[in-house]
Amino acid sequence: MFKSSHSPNMHQMMLQVLLASLPGIFALFYFFGWGVFINIAIASITAIATEAMILKIRQRDWRQALLDNSALVTAFLLAIALPPLVPWWISVTGVFFAIAFAKHLYGGLGYNPFNPAMVGYVLLIISFPVQMTSWSPASQLWGNSLSFIDTIALIFTGLTQSGISLELLINGFDGYSTATPLGTLKIALTEGYMTSEILTRPLFSWLAGVGWQWVNISFLLGGLY
Repeated sequence: MFKSSHSPNMHQMMLQVLLASLPGIFALFYFFGWGVFINIAIASITAIATEAMILKIRQRDWRQALLDNSALVTAFLLAIALPPLVPWWISVTGVFFAIAFAKHLYGGLGYNPFNPAMVGYVLLIISFPVQMTSWSPASQLWGNSLSFIDTIALIFTGLTQSGISLELLINGFDGYSTATPLGTLKIALTEGYMTSEILTRPLFSWLAGVGWQWVNISFLLGGLY
């Protein structure tokens, strides 16, 4: 019933999934900066290393098995679900758990009952809720995008080159910079605001929040492809 991970069809299928994610990834990059690509790089390296390690422990041909691209798909799916400026160890923890436990604990590709990337995401959102909801505003709201070097410094050390933390960078945006526009709406409703009042905040735009509507549309286009 299950195709071998060595199957050329499986390789092509996973490659198509990766290609379909590109429009959404570039939209995320446009609105949220370099952290999107850095997260993907960290997640991809972790996924390939973990996959190779587990396959070697299972005494399988890890060099050949890696060619099916399934580890990269898990890495991409989890990385794009994370806040772009999340600490590096969040990505590493989530991807390691997704590959080692959610995938290989059940027997590997084709046998896991749950999507490994989303299992990793659930682990992270339960274990590290603060880091997982620390989204910076879209660049159009922020008015100041981080450089590539500052983004790397923030992800790996928690501070930019000038010693500024993420909390200080987004200071003043707390009223509308929570995880997503939907999260902002939920929190504001519990604080007693009317929906009509909430929708006048700068975060909200004509469809799903500044930047977010284009991210959603881009991923939809990839899905249609």
